[in-house]
Amino acid sequence: MLKCLYFTSLTFVTLLSGVLVVNHGKTMSPFPWNKMRLPDTVKPQHYDLLIHPNLTSLTFTGAVEILLEVERDTRALILHSKRLHVSRALLLASRRPLDLQVSEFEPHEQIALFSDGLTFAWGSHVVRLEFSANLSDSFHGFYKGTYTTSSGEVRMMASTQFEATHARAAFPCFDEPEFKANFTIRIQRESRHISISNMPKSKTVKLSNGLLEDQFDTTVKMSTYLVAFIICDFHSISKKSQHGVEISVYTVPEKISQAEYALNTAVTLLDFYDDYFDIPYPLPKHDLAAIPDFQSGAMENWGLSTYRESGLLFDPKKSSSSDKQGITKVIAHELAHQWFGNLVTMQWWNDLWLNEGFAKFMEFVSVNITHPELQVSDYFMAKCFNAMAVDSLSSSHPISTPVENPAEISEMFDDVSYQKGACILNMLRDFLSPEAFKYGIILYLKKHSYQNTVNSDLWESLTNICTSGLDSGRLKLDGFCSKNPSETPASKWFMEDGVDVQAIMDTWTLQEGFPLITVEVKGREVTLKQERFFKGAESSKSSKGLVLWQVPLTYITSHSRTVQRFLLKSERDVLYLPEEVEWVKFNVDLRGFYIVHYESGGWDALIKQLQRDHTVFSSNDRASLIHDIFQLVSIEKVLLDKALNLSVYLSRESEIMPVTQGFGELVPLYKLMEKRDMEELENQMKGHLVKLFQRLIDSQSWSDEGSVSERVLRNYLLLFACIRRYPSSVSTATDLFQKWKESDGKMWLPADVSLVVFTEGARTDEGWDLLLEKYMKSVSPSEKSLIKAALSYSPLAHKLEWLLEKSIEGQILKTQDLPSLLISVSKNRKGYKLAWRFLKANWGKLVKKFDLGSSAISRMVVGVTDQYSNREMLEEVEFFFGSLTQEQGSGLRSIQQALEKIQQNIRWMDKNVPLLKVWLDTHSIGS
Repeated sequence: MLKCLYFTSLTFVTLLSGVLVVNHGKTMSPFPWNKMRLPDTVKPQHYDLLIHPNLTSLTFTGAVEILLEVERDTRALILHSKRLHVSRALLLASRRPLDLQVSEFEPHEQIALFSDGLTFAWGSHVVRLEFSANLSDSFHGFYKGTYTTSSGEVRMMASTQFEATHARAAFPCFDEPEFKANFTIRIQRESRHISISNMPKSKTVKLSNGLLEDQFDTTVKMSTYLVAFIICDFHSISKKSQHGVEISVYTVPEKISQAEYALNTAVTLLDFYDDYFDIPYPLPKHDLAAIPDFQSGAMENWGLSTYRESGLLFDPKKSSSSDKQGITKVIAHELAHQWFGNLVTMQWWNDLWLNEGFAKFMEFVSVNITHPELQVSDYFMAKCFNAMAVDSLSSSHPISTPVENPAEISEMFDDVSYQKGACILNMLRDFLSPEAFKYGIILYLKKHSYQNTVNSDLWESLTNICTSGLDSGRLKLDGFCSKNPSETPASKWFMEDGVDVQAIMDTWTLQEGFPLITVEVKGREVTLKQERFFKGAESSKSSKGLVLWQVPLTYITSHSRTVQRFLLKSERDVLYLPEEVEWVKFNVDLRGFYIVHYESGGWDALIKQLQRDHTVFSSNDRASLIHDIFQLVSIEKVLLDKALNLSVYLSRESEIMPVTQGFGELVPLYKLMEKRDMEELENQMKGHLVKLFQRLIDSQSWSDEGSVSERVLRNYLLLFACIRRYPSSVSTATDLFQKWKESDGKMWLPADVSLVVFTEGARTDEGWDLLLEKYMKSVSPSEKSLIKAALSYSPLAHKLEWLLEKSIEGQILKTQDLPSLLISVSKNRKGYKLAWRFLKANWGKLVKKFDLGSSAISRMVVGVTDQYSNREMLEEVEFFFGSLTQEQGSGLRSIQQALEKIQQNIRWMDKNVPLLKVWLDTHSIGS
């Protein structure tokens, strides 16, 4: 079969297989490579990189010398380059430099270096490439950014974001994670700026043209996506860790007073990981930089992690408890990557979860130990529920999935890689024991340092901890693997049972979806059955075939709170209880990634127990019961009235996870009605919810008192109460906003209720305008986030439209915030049609700015449409996305997810609206 390839730079078109090719009438050679992945014949060893950005012309020039190891003779060197003008290419031979020709194949973002009659023989070679380009207008590659000082001056900066495939847009390179090399970086700049990079600066040289050249120490061996450099006028504060690492936080000068919390947190967490992994952090320094224009949450560049300002800067007077929790977790995530991802890197992007699932998992492990007051373990299960929502669709994908092009790679940065990855690691840790799991991952990191890995490398390390010789380092196994009477239960299991970790975990990583475990109790006999939990249409479901998992089950009973374990390997199995019980509760504290259905009166017994004394179950168990029963309604395993009967106990609930899970299942019901103009039933449902949580709402103080989880819950409840116009909450919020307004915003508001007060103020034109004025003047990222959210919750449709238009312009509101703002407006009763029109009208601009396949695009596609519930909207969404070309994103997985979700909503409404109406007519809380 003939394949067409289109070239630029030398501008020629070729047909492979020796067909004649033409360049302006001259016979040319075909591009010597036709695959998306680079050939493995050439490996980079060292890059000597010079970059000179011009922040006036918004361009950059550069030169890179690459030391290569040619492993098999080749006529051409193939590497990556994206939108770079390569002005000269040289082979630096021993006698004299040899000019090389350069061909570019844009669709694969590759260039070929060659010379007629030349063969690159086995051994070492050095090539030099000189190049130039514009600083990117997007948030990827080497891109420009701005910030505005309090005096109104706009200042320019330039920074990098190379993950996953954007280093090639800053310099020609071998831009795949397996091609690790050392980097020596030099940056030329004006004296009014500074530059920072992965390594400490070794010296600064003054050049004859008046510029300064910063020269940085050579990096450790690493992948291209971890290279970073920033040119800016930031200030910094620094501190040494216990292990002697210099840690600094960089930010725009006016916000340096908000950097201290991040600095202290980074010191604590880097020391924790250094000890926990028993591997010293290998670099002499680590910088954390708050970037004013930054689309991702944060990025783990080795030695220079980058963050959104709101993800790093903490204002003790204006940041809320959830801000502190979020900042701590994101720092923990990026620092965990210094080991998982940077030191040991996945071989290819199909195993991205080895990076991201681990970092997401470790952020909870580390913060739970170093900052117990933040109560992060309360929030882990919500990550698993988010992942299940995606993984229950036919458009999901296995954790480990073949990917090839940049858009497919970008789509891997989703809830399956991050959240499901973290949740199955948590399940494995519980199954193996925390002790065994920790030894296994230390073995994995030590064995594969500075290398690349695949899934099986991790499973091998977790299987072989007792034959690994780990006792040789600082870490001792402390008798874990000894055969003596005092051995731990976990070590006995490891020594004698020979559990095959890979056989278990392959079922979780190599196939999509997760199991529904159906439980039936008859006397002492518990029958178990597994099948895929699937929300797709029946026709799709039947084509999926039978898939099985090895499921580490946990359970407690009405007679014993001791956690019991059972590994379910087959489609059906039976276990026996020591005695008959009233109820059995599986998946204790959501330790496993599965949903449970209780047949033959099993749900009735659990509901009865919740109504009698819900504290018998942990708060996580209560939340998972709420989650599971409502999910089972959506696949018609349980009738809606039974799920609603279970939810009635929430009137006596006070813990954050069951309460927020209750909201998470019940609020979408009236949101679906909003999209069908069912105002009477919608208002009935809203009234029911206010009554259901009235006792808890009334008990809230308008303060910053209590534990972190109590404070987060307070914000959640009072915001709901005001949006639902609950009189006493509305009255208090209105009064507080009036006082704040009269003080011209100088009155201190408790941070945990500020959003509620601002949201109430944003209901009027005058209040909305005042909040916008304060937003523009604020130097607190936390305060700006609160005000921005409040503005998007306003019922004033003309203000919502203005908000979106200004966000895409990017001057008054940062374009980085557009995805979250658009989704927020789409959840607003007055804004959902507006959000959809905006998404359609600006689709071309959005994919250019945020990159095709990026999480920002995926979030907008699904977030704007996921509450649509009628066939007219389904047809409109299908028509718009169906009209796109492949280059515009027609094949994106997120589009399939959005369509599936709307179809699911339609089925749910058609089936359950009559049931809901009957139930609401016959149930009245507190009557």
